[in-house]
Amino acid sequence: MKDWPFFAEPRITRALLCNPGIGFIAAPGLMGDPETVRDNRGNPVAKYRFAPDQKTWNHPDSGLGYAGAPWNRLEPEDGVYDWSVLDEKLERAGKMGCNAVVRCSPYSLTEDIPAWLREKFPEDPEYPFWRIDPNTTDYAYYWARFVRAFAARYDGHPFISSVDMALCGAWGEGGGSEFVEPEKLDSIIRAYTEGFRKTSLQCLLHDAVSVAAIRRFRKNIGFRVDCLGDMGGFHGKTWSHMQDYYPMNIENFGMHDAWEKGPVLFEACWHMNDWYLAGWDIDYIIEESLKWHISSYQSKQSTVPEAWKDRVADWVRRMGYRLEPRRVYARAENGTLALKLLWCNTGSAPCYERWPIVIRLRNGEREQRWTLEEDILQWLPGEDQLVRASLPLELPRGGYAFSLGIDTGVPELGMLQLAAEGREADGFYTLGSIEVL
Repeated sequence: MKDWPFFAEPRITRALLCNPGIGFIAAPGLMGDPETVRDNRGNPVAKYRFAPDQKTWNHPDSGLGYAGAPWNRLEPEDGVYDWSVLDEKLERAGKMGCNAVVRCSPYSLTEDIPAWLREKFPEDPEYPFWRIDPNTTDYAYYWARFVRAFAARYDGHPFISSVDMALCGAWGEGGGSEFVEPEKLDSIIRAYTEGFRKTSLQCLLHDAVSVAAIRRFRKNIGFRVDCLGDMGGFHGKTWSHMQDYYPMNIENFGMHDAWEKGPVLFEACWHMNDWYLAGWDIDYIIEESLKWHISSYQSKQSTVPEAWKDRVADWVRRMGYRLEPRRVYARAENGTLALKLLWCNTGSAPCYERWPIVIRLRNGEREQRWTLEEDILQWLPGEDQLVRASLPLELPRGGYAFSLGIDTGVPELGMLQLAAEGREADGFYTLGSIEVL
């Protein structure tokens, strides 16, 4: 490579990175300087951090939050929307440097449907986890109308990482969705798939019927499940989510390759501390989640047992995307900057945003930047990526600092943290000096 006078081999780091869209969902209650940290059962535990520069106690830092809101708060009157509760949560996430997973739920076990809809349909159905019958009422029409309004306002929102598709059931988690009449189910699904074109979607991995219906409309949808870690808490050794439901139904529902185009999210069954006290195998739980290409984990803002700190730290390093710049070759002459960049994604999933690689040459006040047309969404885990570019160069002769980064384009989120040393305050990584000839 003698014809490439600039060469850089960035020093790869094992540091815990904090990037949007991946990792443990943030736990604001464990940030700051609490006098006492308690586990999920209310017992005080010794305070520790995953690294000295972390902001969260007994829990990894994160670049991802959660923002949820019930329908009755968002549409308090028929056809009249109040988005303030969701706007406030997204603004709070942005101030923490996070984007957020969002789910608007039609109802829950403690939150009813909007009062104006309850007046139209006062009867509670007998089916468990339903507050309104989608087959005998106009629920599907009104919920699909709400979803379209939700999408019209928030599709492409800079602080939203992805949106859960809530069809029916408590918290929108899919209870009984397989029993909803097909045309009513399809009307809700279409509202999501037609409304959200920019923002990633994930569906609940609840049943074969609803998942198949969703996949008929669109393939680039990930999935979310809410009982990661269950190794027999419901039925002992005869059945568990980890060993039965998930491995079987990711295949049965045709979702084994969904991770390639949409994010995979897991929520804890109970809390991680409960797994620890039950003596469940954390290594098995972690490896299975990585096999299923997990991007993020909802810990319910609870503490991680200190005995599992190192294993959980390694899990965070592999969760979602982790982008390593391996080699950089460059030549700057005759009005052209020629580049070869070798990257590797050493995480478990791709990045689901098309954030661009940015190259910068700087010398005092002179600077030129280029944005590369490279689709990092195609960077699947474990694969090397060779990026080539030939860029118009407008700088005069002289020596310049060569820097690169990946820019979210959102000031609150900034530049991605790469798995390399040398990050500067502005998020760029300066790799050496190049001579412009």
